Amino acid sequence: MSEPTRPAPTQIGSNGHVTARVTMSPTTNKIRAEVNAPPDQAIPVVFVPGIMGSPLLALGRARGLLGGDNRWAWFPDDKMGWVAGFTKKRGYRHLSPAERKLLLDPTQTRALSSPEDADRKTVADHVSTLPLQEALNRGWGSVMISSYGGILNFLEAQLRFILTPKDEPYPGVQGAMPSNPSVWGQLQGYQPLTKEMLQQAADFRYPVYAVGYNWLQSNAKAADYLAGKIEAILERCRKELRVKCDHGVIIVTHSMGGLVGRMCAKRYPNLIQGVVHGVQPAVGAGTAYRRVRAGWEDFFGGVGLGGTGKKIMPVFANAAGPLELLPNHRYGAGWLRITCNGRDIAQLPEVSSGSADPYQRIYLEPRAWWRLIDPLWINPAVNNTNTPAGQAGLQEAWNSYRRQLLEAKRFHTDLGSSYHPNTYTHYGADEGQMAFHRVTWNLQPQMISAYRQGLPATPGPAPSSVHAIGLRMWREDYEGTVYLINDAEGKDMIMQHGMAVTRNTKGNAYVGELQDQDQAGDATVPAHSAEDSARQAVFAARMTGFEHQGSYDNRMAQNVTLYSVLRIGTAATKKIAAKEATTAGAPA
Repeated sequence: MSEPTRPAPTQIGSNGHVTARVTMSPTTNKIRAEVNAPPDQAIPVVFVPGIMGSPLLALGRARGLLGGDNRWAWFPDDKMGWVAGFTKKRGYRHLSPAERKLLLDPTQTRALSSPEDADRKTVADHVSTLPLQEALNRGWGSVMISSYGGILNFLEAQLRFILTPKDEPYPGVQGAMPSNPSVWGQLQGYQPLTKEMLQQAADFRYPVYAVGYNWLQSNAKAADYLAGKIEAILERCRKELRVKCDHGVIIVTHSMGGLVGRMCAKRYPNLIQGVVHGVQPAVGAGTAYRRVRAGWEDFFGGVGLGGTGKKIMPVFANAAGPLELLPNHRYGAGWLRITCNGRDIAQLPEVSSGSADPYQRIYLEPRAWWRLIDPLWINPAVNNTNTPAGQAGLQEAWNSYRRQLLEAKRFHTDLGSSYHPNTYTHYGADEGQMAFHRVTWNLQPQMISAYRQGLPATPGPAPSSVHAIGLRMWREDYEGTVYLINDAEGKDMIMQHGMAVTRNTKGNAYVGELQDQDQAGDATVPAHSAEDSARQAVFAARMTGFEHQGSYDNRMAQNVTLYSVLRIGTAATKKIAAKEATTAGAPA
């Protein structure tokens, strides 16, 4: 019979090492304390947030826009104060469009790159599984900890202990082993975790890290930055924690972070063991177009971030990262619709040469009423366009936007349909969380005077497809309503008071209004876009019960993520020889 022992609990110390605390006992107590040493090899889990999910530091003249002591260009953890301005004298929502452009200039901002950059108090309020300093060393302060603290703490807690000394799953791991997997949603590629699989996964430690990035810059730059951070994480694990890190990392992404992770995996495959995507706008989202033209569609987004396109365009048009969320060339044709009297009038972009090009057809169109960007709001500081200097400033602003848009197009083209071969994904397809797959402008014909004086006016006719596309916009409220007039000569026939009347189409007026969301999703990303990742994934979960930003607060989504990480760990293969690791540069 083996000698009886009592387990000594372990924890992570402030230096990142696993420690155990043993209480002294009388000499008469012959039961020894038993400390289970953690594995000597690790696969770090690296969390990559979505757009606006990383705080940014302000550089240069933008630093004092929200007060002399403000160092932030973006600080989403203080939603009520820094963002909404309810508890401070001035918040982001109070900034003018010109000030927003200045504050969120991609060239005048940077991500948090060291523990010293983070707001210690904010991180301390949301960390429960690590000492504060170790959480900072792992980059937890470089992401929106109030939103992502839940998933970081959850993964750190559950992955630390996988099997008991008796080779039974720890209680936390059992969340990834549902008796009825359908509670997670519609699954493809599901395999239940067996004890043998968990034994393989338990050969590794899974320390949880986070990497925030400058989401205003192209996701291609963010991917290079992420690769540099991954290399630093692996080096820290080897040198400071003294564990083997020959299997790369597992990336867990949220939203736009999925685009960053995919490009990083494409460029640096030897660094990455597998990728877990959550609610990824894989081919873009119609929501991005809608928000640029009309502001945020929900109340809280409108209050904090902008309920009008005038507050969104100056930031969006000058930053490649946000532009990369637009429906790209793989999104499909006809996602921008024009309807009238209950029927489709036109759909853009059309298929040309076998593909649909939204860049030239929609995004780089400066004058059409259904365009993405109003040239006047790219740089609101250009406030007098009736002078030669104003015209030059307007052209310069458009040229700057064009460069950013073409950079986004290059990213889309380079990324293409690339996914890591060991991809796991989950996304929302909830009819209670509708999102924009297609964006629809509905035209309401205005009244036309009767052919004979004294008779009441009647509604005008629906325009033809050609006329609908070519209508002139004479006013816009930037909240989803446009006022249009037909300048084109033509003939149409309408019924007025029992008589067929032929008349000229020139002068017909319409009011166009953006319609509501049209497809199940997570209130931001439609299932249409997220499903692109499912087609190439080892495992995919089509889920309900959460909205986009808060998806990782959902326990089902957390358990699916835990399951995915463990599945990757069960079949991990060596990616990097200890002395042959590729060094990836991390841009400042």
